[in-house]
Amino acid sequence: MDRRRPSPFCVGFGALALMLGCSAQNGSTEGAGTGGTPTGGGSGGDTGGSGDGGTGGSPTGTGGNGTGSGGSPTGTGGAGTGGVQGGAGAGGTKATGGTTGTGGGKAGASGSGGKAGASGTGGSGGRAGAPGTGGASASGGSSGSSGSAGSGGIPFKGFAGDPTACADMQHLGVSWYYNWKQTPTNGCASTNIPFVPMIWGHTGSEQSAAGITSSVSSFVSKSYGYVLGFNEPDNSTQSNITVATAVSLWPSFNNSAIQLGTPATQANSTGQTWFTSFMGSVNGSTTLHADFIAIHWYGWNAGSCDAAASQFESYIKYAEGFSGSRPIWITEWGCLNDSAPDTQTVLNFYKGALAVFAKHPRVARYSWYPWSTNNELVNSDGTLTALGSAYAAAPAYK
Repeated sequence: MDRRRPSPFCVGFGALALMLGCSAQNGSTEGAGTGGTPTGGGSGGDTGGSGDGGTGGSPTGTGGNGTGSGGSPTGTGGAGTGGVQGGAGAGGTKATGGTTGTGGGKAGASGSGGKAGASGTGGSGGRAGAPGTGGASASGGSSGSSGSAGSGGIPFKGFAGDPTACADMQHLGVSWYYNWKQTPTNGCASTNIPFVPMIWGHTGSEQSAAGITSSVSSFVSKSYGYVLGFNEPDNSTQSNITVATAVSLWPSFNNSAIQLGTPATQANSTGQTWFTSFMGSVNGSTTLHADFIAIHWYGWNAGSCDAAASQFESYIKYAEGFSGSRPIWITEWGCLNDSAPDTQTVLNFYKGALAVFAKHPRVARYSWYPWSTNNELVNSDGTLTALGSAYAAAPAYK
């Protein structure tokens, strides 16, 4: 499917539009739209300043039993990610004929940890406070605490489409997104949520070798790490590209600096026939390649979105059956038509699907399709639905 936001007509007449415009896949359907605005990766934790150490004294007592006393100013650790580990204070000088000078300056206090990075790959550790220098027996500055980790790991939970508000993606805690287009959503760069472009397969440059090669080169220049291939080429209402045409255009995607995802078809028999033929060509060629498999799945008939997500799991197993052990991205999935009679059924299905993902480690990423009745993640007032709250609570990274 290729939708960023449903039109008022589609919201009011979603079921009729779905039954007229889409074919069932595993009971699924999809509507037309446009393919794929980049956002930079998340930043790590902020680094705090280092604390300045206090300067210890070292006066010397003279003669008799007088005692030289060490200085005791205290170095204060820097705020933020912290300062540098304090060294031991120097001992006081022993008085001539007297007793040993007492301890010197206290060690620098430790710096506090850095702030968490926004959707980054890990905050920087804090450095310890700067040392005070002092008299005998002064201990070294304590270590600064490490910075709180920014979001880290491998991106997993994503968002499909142009959000109503960019902040919606932040509230949902996603770690990547795409919108069926080559460019990221306007205004969402500030979220620092990584964007994945798609060459949807529109007639014109997206179905020409030169156009595809040029687009992929531009993605590399923008430091995008991944590109998604044609959107439902088996579907006459989507990119509608034959296997032979897709195979002839596929070498145009080749660029060693970016990871390439397969076309994603419908999950019905038409889609499976197309995809099986395409993967046969890829796996039997030395010039064609795909780094990961992209799939779509929608429940359609009553009961197909069961709480155990059993029919969904069957399709994941189908995708796992192709040789190459490629990672699997589920770029569209949800419950349509009779499979989504109410929000609770859909919520139970989503929770069951998370358990399925845990059993299938090759599932590398997913992005729910929230643009259909009872599948919404965000209410019109910007608050999260019950499903949206469950989505937000799910891990964003693997």
